[in-house]
Amino acid sequence: MYRYVISLHAIESYLDRPGPGMVLYLNRKTPRLKALEAKARKQGIPVQWAGENFPFRFPGMEQSKGAVLEIPAGGVTHPTLEELVDRAREKSCLVVLDGITDVQNLGAILRSADLFAVDGVLIPRRRSAHESTAVDRTSSGASAFVPLLEVPNIVRALSYLKEAGYWIYGADMQGTPVMEVDLNRKTALVMGSEDRGLGKLVRETCDSLVKIPMGGHVGSFNVSVATGILLYEIRRQQGFPGLI
Repeated sequence: MYRYVISLHAIESYLDRPGPGMVLYLNRKTPRLKALEAKARKQGIPVQWAGENFPFRFPGMEQSKGAVLEIPAGGVTHPTLEELVDRAREKSCLVVLDGITDVQNLGAILRSADLFAVDGVLIPRRRSAHESTAVDRTSSGASAFVPLLEVPNIVRALSYLKEAGYWIYGADMQGTPVMEVDLNRKTALVMGSEDRGLGKLVRETCDSLVKIPMGGHVGSFNVSVATGILLYEIRRQQGFPGLI
């Protein structure tokens, strides 16, 4: 089993994290692709120049811009939830996604998670978007750096995080304005699905519900935009560099 990455930004990011079995395939001698070739060779990643049937030799790669990075299963490893918790800092921040099914939203959330140095993003194994070429592209390569952990059950994962000292904050329209909540602690931010929000059991597991004060007329922020805003406030309260 292999993953195929076609976003040039994502390929650059994955080349910064070389793993066993990676191969970079190219078929255009442009300056951008030659730079990718040089970076791959510097990292010890094999480079192959493909023929006229590129990129159609790779499944679903019709949108490639002349580069495909092949990554074998297990070529990029993420820590387990237990490992994340064991090495967590005093102001650790995690994001938990309760049924985000749109790959564009997942990619955008990973991009914000990377920019705010989130320790990891948790998703359920079922009823969720997962790693894909669309996620790589939308995240602009952030998917190479943010641990994306699949857990069997979100409620059990949240209970485990509580026992490990995390405070669980769920995003909900009926919550307390986020600026009025003390977030200067180990924090797990839970975002609900695009259509129904937080599930009942997930909502009941949260320590507190928070909302973003809004004006305007359209009702709510897109879930990826809301995640970015809430992460900003969490990191601002935690003293993230440049946000104080």
